[in-house]
Amino acid sequence: MTGAMESERKSTSDELDAVLAQLTTEQVRFVVARQEYATDKDAAEAIEISPSTVYKWPAIVKDAVRLMAMDGLVTARHIRRRNLAKAMLVKVRGLDSNDEAIRQRVASEVIEWELGKAKQTTEHSGPDGGPIIIVDWDDSIQTEDEAA
Repeated sequence: MTGAMESERKSTSDELDAVLAQLTTEQVRFVVARQEYATDKDAAEAIEISPSTVYKWPAIVKDAVRLMAMDGLVTARHIRRRNLAKAMLVKVRGLDSNDEAIRQRVASEVIEWELGKAKQTTEHSGPDGGPIIIVDWDDSIQTEDEAA
């Protein structure tokens, strides 16, 4: 990708991110759906909102549709950020589960997110726990002169 193309993509991404921040959750849902449908009406009906609602929205929603067509990754990240807290609430709700195994798994996940995974040690040894024998293959190769 040329420097000019990368700069244009970055400005499109920045613009889309700024536009998405101004939209409601319902409008973002529409912007995503609009990428899959040929008309505003079809996209609105697909997410079960009235097409007349969509037609009343400000022009910035259409801008988001146009920009997303150029950079869907920004929209995906925006949706992820908007829903992170909600997802965390669902996850930590597992700490209150009646199932001990679920509570233990969730507790371990939360601890590992915050503190990192516990260090895992691996012991290496030779046969029957003895030392590992290291052979230097260069020393074990004989030349034709040495073999004769």
